[in-house]
Amino acid sequence: MLKPIQKPVVKREYTFGERIYLWEILKGLKLTWKHFTFNVRASFRPGPHTVPTCWQYPEDRRPIAPIFRGAHYLVLDDEGRELCVGCGMCARACPAKCITVKRGKPAEGEEGKYAGKTMCTEFEIDMLRCIFCGFCEEACPKGAIKLGPEYELAEYDMDSCIYNKEKLLANFHKAKAEGKLKPPKKPVPVAGGDKKPAAKKAAGAAKGKAAAKAAPKKAAAAKAGGAKAKGAKPEAKAETKAEEKKE
Repeated sequence: MLKPIQKPVVKREYTFGERIYLWEILKGLKLTWKHFTFNVRASFRPGPHTVPTCWQYPEDRRPIAPIFRGAHYLVLDDEGRELCVGCGMCARACPAKCITVKRGKPAEGEEGKYAGKTMCTEFEIDMLRCIFCGFCEEACPKGAIKLGPEYELAEYDMDSCIYNKEKLLANFHKAKAEGKLKPPKKPVPVAGGDKKPAAKKAAGAAKGKAAAKAAPKKAAAAKAGGAKAKGAKPEAKAETKAEEKKE
């Protein structure tokens, strides 16, 4: 049986000031008064935000990082065509299962509105379930969905939190008008990725040159072998006839 470990009991005698805790309270009040007076003095300074430790929202707004993930939008190309082909990769990658995509083909005469042969007839995102992870943006093979900088997403009813295709396209036009579209992602460089293809190309070129040099030699050797074989056949026939005569 294991015996429980007994912790040593340390007895400490507190002073009168420590027992009433008055000195600690005074130190906390001193720190509070220091911050209070600092903010009061700063409120009289001119500037876009008067108090450095507090942003006066909505007049003052913090700058948004380029990689911020806010409201979604569907991307149009330079010709105004929809990039989404309705493949559903974003819906499969979504861990919250908040995306619904239905695929279809463009109607006759409307093929110029879409960049692909297929298009999404319906595209819905339940913003109440979305966790803004960005997996849909990463999984899209066409780069057709992005998470923009818009973060004021409060609504008065639940139906307004369901973003359909028209709402997502409207978010794109709004972000484009405000100059807040996300730039296309640059390819991630792979360590040694540029060296391997070059080495493979050099090895292939060397093999090609060696094969070209060896081709005439092989052809000459094949011709010589064929000539020897033709010369050997008459000799073999003469030997067989001589043997038959002897018999």
